[in-house]
Amino acid sequence: MSQNNNINRNGDTQQQAGQWAQIVGQIVEKLSGTSMSTTIRFDNLEIDVPKAKGPDGRELGGAKWVINGQIVWTTEARKKG
Repeated sequence: MSQNNNINRNGDTQQQAGQWAQIVGQIVEKLSGTSMSTTIRFDNLEIDVPKAKGPDGRELGGAKWVINGQIVWTTEARKKG
């Protein structure tokens, strides 16, 4: 029973990651060609990096990142000429 719960959680995690990637892509698309500055602040943002296997089949460790701080993203529109 617990194995099924883990499978569902992994599927949910992958779906959430896909949703975040889509949101970031939409933000980049909207900012392209505009002049603006965006500040994104994080307070205890936790990112779980799953374990992975390397090219030789060796197991690579996972990680848990905690981010506190901010990202400042500035774009500038320029005329072609």
